[in-house]
Amino acid sequence: MISTEDLRKDFRAGRTTKTAVDGLTLSIPPGRVTGLLGLNGAGKTTTIKILATLLRSSTG
Repeated sequence: MISTEDLRKDFRAGRTTKTAVDGLTLSIPPGRVTGLLGLNGAGKTTTIKILATLLRSSTG
């Protein structure tokens, strides 16, 4: 099972902060095949990296 609530990831570049994922809540039951779709720059890769523990989330 994959479950997250209010997932957020901010990247700091100098004095500016860019938000890659903002308030993502999802729950995927065991055995379910799920696709993650979105536009370029929507945060899909960042979300997968957070769920795979390759990145640390800012909150959530």
